[in-house]
Amino acid sequence: AVVAHKEENPLYYEYFRSFFAGNFGACEARIHMLEKCVDPDADVREMLMKMLASEDEKLILDMNTLVVEMGDWYLNELLCRRLFEFDPDNLEYMNMLAIAAHKQGRYKEAEELQRQCLEAKKTAFGEAHRSTLDS
Repeated sequence: AVVAHKEENPLYYEYFRSFFAGNFGACEARIHMLEKCVDPDADVREMLMKMLASEDEKLILDMNTLVVEMGDWYLNELLCRRLFEFDPDNLEYMNMLAIAAHKQGRYKEAEELQRQCLEAKKTAFGEAHRSTLDS
């Protein structure tokens, strides 16, 4: 199925290229994650609502990794907001949300989120810490 859609959907093909390179373990893990998320009998909106309502933080984080690979920044933002609900103090989630806003052209919002993240890192780690400097 992936090969048949290579021309129509190069991002999906790119995501599963590990399979074609012989890395079956990585591909199997991705397919397993998708099977947990996707009900073939549900419509897309229903699946999205179910996934966003999930209490499985790792599942949402894994799905977020997939949508970033596919370049779906709107869905990336929805998933980041849900992750942020799990842990509002998680600076990585805040940074991911800032990137999602930036990728959608909302630069002022992204800058504000990144500033908040930087200030929180300064407070938590100090100005000379690698995590703060990377921000």
